Amino acid sequence: MDTFGRSAWAQKAFSNNYLEKADIYIPERRNMISMFSSLLTFFYAGRYDIRVLDLGCGDGVLTGELLRKSNVLGKSSGMSLVPTLADGSESMLQKAGERLKAYQHIAYVHASFHELIRGSSGRAALGMFDLCMSSHAIHHLEMKDKTALFRFIFEHLHKDGRFINADVVLPPSEGLEAWYIAQWKEIMQAVMDQTGLSDESPDDVVKRYKDPSSMNRPDTLEDQVTALKEAGFREVDCYFKNGIFAVFGGKK
Repeated sequence: MDTFGRSAWAQKAFSNNYLEKADIYIPERRNMISMFSSLLTFFYAGRYDIRVLDLGCGDGVLTGELLRKSNVLGKSSGMSLVPTLADGSESMLQKAGERLKAYQHIAYVHASFHELIRGSSGRAALGMFDLCMSSHAIHHLEMKDKTALFRFIFEHLHKDGRFINADVVLPPSEGLEAWYIAQWKEIMQAVMDQTGLSDESPDDVVKRYKDPSSMNRPDTLEDQVTALKEAGFREVDCYFKNGIFAVFGGKK
């Protein structure tokens, strides 16, 4: 069952609040985003018409970062992107369109992960891509659906295409999770103190993260790495990790 429509993420107020405070909720967000542009620079410099699929794109921050990077490189070594952004939230797609309005040749697909996996309304007909990426979205799926999505991604990548995902992951033990959560709360509190944010506390954020109704379904990094390998990906690895936050992926 596609539960996106019944989740808080389908509500405009909830998604807008997340966008406003994302750098507080995800302390390593900027470092994680830099991994995407680093991968693009290293593996795709000198290539034109790189087809990129941004799954669960939110407000388009990842695609925007890659487009800026490609513009810089395009003046020297050459590079151009042809992005497709997909999200189950219309308000998120609208914000992505606003963020990226200066760029051309961008496709927007209003579809949840479940709709993409199952090909609902023909939305699976996305074509083939050179790079697929996602950030803090796939953890909303149960493991069986993550596995199905990884296979969907693999099938929609050209040979040697790459997948990179930044997300929260479930620690392998309760003790480690307690430690990572304590670290997370300390960092959030420091940022909240610096910015003067007072309408919520780190405890509020963690409580919301842990609430079953939040649709957060993180799985261990090990299980997801295994699922990527079973889907057919090569060179599967974790590129970055700090506590519950990780960046990982593989190559077709």
